[in-house]
Amino acid sequence: MNKKFLLIVVFLCSFFVEAQSSMNESVSEKKAATAKTLNKRFSAKVLNAYQENSKTKVEDLFTYFQMLTDAKLNDDFKKEVVKNINLLFQNPNTTVIDFTSDSLDKITLQQFIQKLLISEPILFSVSDESRFDSVEYQSWKTGYTVSRTKSGIVTKTKIVQKVFFFETPKMFGEETKVVFSTILGEM
Repeated sequence: MNKKFLLIVVFLCSFFVEAQSSMNESVSEKKAATAKTLNKRFSAKVLNAYQENSKTKVEDLFTYFQMLTDAKLNDDFKKEVVKNINLLFQNPNTTVIDFTSDSLDKITLQQFIQKLLISEPILFSVSDESRFDSVEYQSWKTGYTVSRTKSGIVTKTKIVQKVFFFETPKMFGEETKVVFSTILGEM
């Protein structure tokens, strides 16, 4: 009786171990498949269009940053600019480069906005040359160069920024459609 019971336990344990390893392989295969989904899901032209759109968002972002340093703009307009900056990011605590300091440390987006509001005027320009690397499941990295003019001194900084790609359900009348959008991430 004990031998039969022991044989059944050994058989069940081996079955459980096989099922567990099979499940682990399945999870690993799914992760590997989804990591490449963005490239497979869209043609190169469509993905490139989303990447170009993210480049436009980066250019808009630096235009907004520049506006916050303009002492001639009224507070209501600056509040609207801050709102638009926050719409470009999903997380207000995303880390960005502090262009108000010469050390170019990384701080949160909200800290940077506060520093821009009290900063002397800064002029920004983003290079036309951008590269898009490291396409992942829901993101890619974009590289570009920012020229900053502060107190008449021009500095150029190479930036690598993460851009997220999201599917968002939106209501159009009574229908819900999936809309794809890009959101800026950390620098």
